[in-house]
Amino acid sequence: MATSDELLELAERCADKLDLDGKVRHVPSFSHAEEQCEHEYEELLQAIHDDELFAPVDIQLQETLVEQIAAALPEDTRTLIVELADNHARHIWLQQEGAYHLGLAVGRRLKLRRES
Repeated sequence: MATSDELLELAERCADKLDLDGKVRHVPSFSHAEEQCEHEYEELLQAIHDDELFAPVDIQLQETLVEQIAAALPEDTRTLIVELADNHARHIWLQQEGAYHLGLAVGRRLKLRRES
């Protein structure tokens, strides 16, 4: 199981790959940052998945399970499970975006603190 410091070290390797040199006028979006450090980000996710609390995510399995559950439901309620799965995916994306931007804000604040 990776320690918090080890996970932070993996995250820093991701951050080191981001193109932030020169006159950056905006913070890269999560998807843009993910593209720039794809390999390192996958290593970070794998380290988190290796933790006994986090089982690997299998998107295809999730889709198959939703389809099987939907098929077993009466026709008038099938859309409910699909909507639930879609809402869950949106919730995860929202949390991911929130964590990314919170991390950036904390990093900025720490940098300002160090500079003063």
